[in-house]
Amino acid sequence: MKKKIYNITICILCVVSVTFAIIDFTKGLTTVQQWIDNIIYGIFVIDYIVRFLISDDKKKFFKENIFDLIAIIPFNSAFRIFRILKFSKLLRFAKFTKLFRIGSLSARMMTKVRRFMNTNGFKYVLMLSGASILSATVGMMYFEHMKFADALWWSFVTATTVGYGDLSPSTNAGRIIASLLMIVGIGLIGSLTSSITSFFLHTDEEPKKFSSDKVEMVLTMYESLSDEEKQAVKQELQEPTLNR
Repeated sequence: MKKKIYNITICILCVVSVTFAIIDFTKGLTTVQQWIDNIIYGIFVIDYIVRFLISDDKKKFFKENIFDLIAIIPFNSAFRIFRILKFSKLLRFAKFTKLFRIGSLSARMMTKVRRFMNTNGFKYVLMLSGASILSATVGMMYFEHMKFADALWWSFVTATTVGYGDLSPSTNAGRIIASLLMIVGIGLIGSLTSSITSFFLHTDEEPKKFSSDKVEMVLTMYESLSDEEKQAVKQELQEPTLNR
């Protein structure tokens, strides 16, 4: 449960941080936004340090979390130096380094997004739903004589089971399309819900699965040994016990 809350919190903070980085890169942050951005930055720093300290293999952790390290590089210090030196090239450099923060946080989010899309084959459901929405859009343009924007809007809100009712089909063909799209929409929402649940359950069970995979691999290797080799392994395992 704690790991679920942690993953959700980090994802939300990544989205907010990337949004602030883009705003800062284009038009600058307000004072309140800057404070929030600094707080999120501090959370990322603490998160990285804690995970680094509790990791068993520091070298492996460093290699696997290089994007996280880039994300906590204090780019804001570049701006503070600029205010002292008033050097125009430094401002351009500081703006450029902001892109690294956007890229690193985006890479971290995309890793989780790819894992989520592969959960329960959700990416295939999403592609099927997208194709259904586009097909329904074409059908509504033909049978209901809607404009493309209106037909696409209607198809999207119908597939997501929102159905504002501002547009509705008046022909039998349009109603059939609407009925089929509603069924697709129900399947999409159901698949989304189950994928979210499975995604976080899978995250919690990853260590257990990894351990069971290792045990299965060892057992497979053991079964492939000859009788003499098995006997030698048993003796090797028994010796430490006898020496105690």
